[in-house]
Amino acid sequence: MRRLFIYLTYDRQNIIDDYIGYFLRSVRPIADTVAVVCNMPRIEQGSHNITDYADHIFYRENIGLDAGGFKDALCTFVGWDQLKQYDELILSNDSFYGPFDDMTEIFAEMESRNLDFWGLMQRGAGAYGVTGRDPEHILSFFYVFQAPMIHSREFQSYWEGMPYYSDYMTVVKQYERRLTKYFSDLGYTYGAYADTQPNETENLRNQFFQCDYLSYEMIRKRNFPFLKRKQLTYNTLYYQTQENLFSSIDYIDKHTDYDVNLIWKNLIRTQNHTELQRSLGLQYVLGKGRKKCRDHVILCVRARWMNAAEVVSEYLERLREVCDILIAADHADIMAYYQKLGFTVTMSVQSDAEMLQMLNTEKYHYICLLHDTDLSSDRIPGCTGKSYFFNVWENLAGDAAYIDEAISLLETKPYLGMLMHPAPIFSMWLGKLGLGWENRYEDVRSWITKLGLNAVIDEEIPPVHITSNFWIKASVIDSLREKTDTQSAEDVIPQDLYPYLWNYIVQDSGHLTGIIESTFYASMNETNYHYYLKTLMGWLVEEYGLYSSLLEYKEVFSVRLAAERCRQQYEKWYVYGTGEVAERCIECIKDTTAFVISDGQKKIDTFHGKSVIWLSELKPDEEFGLILCLSKENQDRVAEVLEERGIKNYYTIY
Repeated sequence: MRRLFIYLTYDRQNIIDDYIGYFLRSVRPIADTVAVVCNMPRIEQGSHNITDYADHIFYRENIGLDAGGFKDALCTFVGWDQLKQYDELILSNDSFYGPFDDMTEIFAEMESRNLDFWGLMQRGAGAYGVTGRDPEHILSFFYVFQAPMIHSREFQSYWEGMPYYSDYMTVVKQYERRLTKYFSDLGYTYGAYADTQPNETENLRNQFFQCDYLSYEMIRKRNFPFLKRKQLTYNTLYYQTQENLFSSIDYIDKHTDYDVNLIWKNLIRTQNHTELQRSLGLQYVLGKGRKKCRDHVILCVRARWMNAAEVVSEYLERLREVCDILIAADHADIMAYYQKLGFTVTMSVQSDAEMLQMLNTEKYHYICLLHDTDLSSDRIPGCTGKSYFFNVWENLAGDAAYIDEAISLLETKPYLGMLMHPAPIFSMWLGKLGLGWENRYEDVRSWITKLGLNAVIDEEIPPVHITSNFWIKASVIDSLREKTDTQSAEDVIPQDLYPYLWNYIVQDSGHLTGIIESTFYASMNETNYHYYLKTLMGWLVEEYGLYSSLLEYKEVFSVRLAAERCRQQYEKWYVYGTGEVAERCIECIKDTTAFVISDGQKKIDTFHGKSVIWLSELKPDEEFGLILCLSKENQDRVAEVLEERGIKNYYTIY
């Protein structure tokens, strides 16, 4: 059997990571010809991951996304006459890691089933919104088509007639979800390698993508030797907690031959680290290790407050026998105090980053930066300051046995480059949790560009934690030193910006940021989180009513905000939709001018006392606002129609 394998890849930085080379190497034994389509103009790094295995490489603009790339490969780059030389066609993209099993065995199993086309995973028929329906379909990241199907007129016509879709969701709806049914209706048989049946349901509203939401189960039990990357961008809390992703990577590491560093390398480079910290559960509760001397560890203490000197020295006394300690004093009195206790002290006006870069990173592999704080009652109650101090010091350097656990964590998890204390969630700091960037986003983004940091930043997603206290690996400091050595004396990063920058400096060095806390602090904080959650939920229920999930509260909150804006800006404003979402949000929108539905949809005269009109009855040249009270699927579809009709003043809730 002669097989043609077409692989499509895209990267915003034009980089081909090693996980792609591993996959191409694994498919080479079963493919007679490997053609790679790069939806980018060139390869900046990692070209060997393609050139070592590909017979042909084609470059194109990312028009039509992967569907457009496959269309051009079949219709132009390879061509239909050339395709006639093959008995099997494989179309795959770069959206997954693996394989964790032998590809030869996968193809042998699927060949024995005598199917016309197949994939690695399928999704059962599903329903969404009021009228939305999806047929059962193979997921489009991996298709295998057999002859004579690939030589048929209908197969060629399908690809030649397919348009270049403009966005990801349109590709999903028009390409992925329709291809299987289209060819099945023509009489072609299909199937999937992974066993999804145990989690299928006749309740179509409860269908889900098993490779995303049950990745651990699928890898371990259901014949799916791959890990999809897409799940990293999901807010799974709408449906579940995050155990699957971490459990999947841990299983791959311990029970397969696959090098998980291929996964870490790509994740660290391409993903937002705040989201990774949450989705991977990079929050560690540390107990007590062994009290042992570590020559390659140093604690750097920024000492500014004499009223904190006593409690600082108490902590340092517990640690001085197991690691080096350097105190940078702010003034002479503090310097004299610590010198009298026998500590190494310097007077320093350097920034934190300058101080860290002065350290001998060949000697010190792990560095803990700690600041004291004002423990008087001059600015805030002293009890509040002492609780903040406890939050930082207890969770970063509680005692010798605790820092042994922190160092062991950094040693055993090479992908971690920084460990921070948990964000304080009491007094004034509770409110700060909702401040996000605190108007520093543009400053941070500017400095990321100036320093040439390879980091993913998002205005809607602030850093993991904004702090100047942490454990950090020397390799991160070395990486930063290389970036700042080229700066002019006048072009210096503001000291107060570093707490916002550290996460991105860590990402640029090829590492992740985690959070550590002691067993005692974690148990105390768990109680506090439950108290806050119950209190805040009580207020939410009182304000918005009782809903079952975070997703529904998000809908109501977004619709209410959109309605307030419409009332302020427009004399007339409308609500698109009369289904479940509109019903949930009715208290926020009951004063709308009218409700709107798509032309041809089953129409009722009124909805909660307001008229229901067709979309065609809206005049684009009139001034009005329009809120889309629709499911995500229907929202995207309607938004396309609105754009085509020239209606721009609409508000989405997703």
